[in-house]
Amino acid sequence: TIIGADKRKLVPIGGMAHAGDRGISKVEVQVDNGPWEQALIRTPLSELTWVMWRYDWPFRPGKHTFTVRCYDGNGTLQIAAPSPPEPDGATGLSSRSVML
Repeated sequence: TIIGADKRKLVPIGGMAHAGDRGISKVEVQVDNGPWEQALIRTPLSELTWVMWRYDWPFRPGKHTFTVRCYDGNGTLQIAAPSPPEPDGATGLSSRSVML
């Protein structure tokens, strides 16, 4: 837990993103179908490594659904519809529901 400048509790939520040699230009997080909020991304070690991201979420108790989407280095938004990994790589947004 992080205490923000306004004394609110912030919970760091994070993960990793990858788009091959295109890189990642932006990661966004949506909570409970609300607005998309930009996450912080770390500079990757190389153009082919996974990019670590973090979003400091203002804590609210209860059940929440977190959804993540990414933009590649060309600014192309991740494909939202899920598909299997073969033959061209998996697609779909990552979403998790948790009780806090």
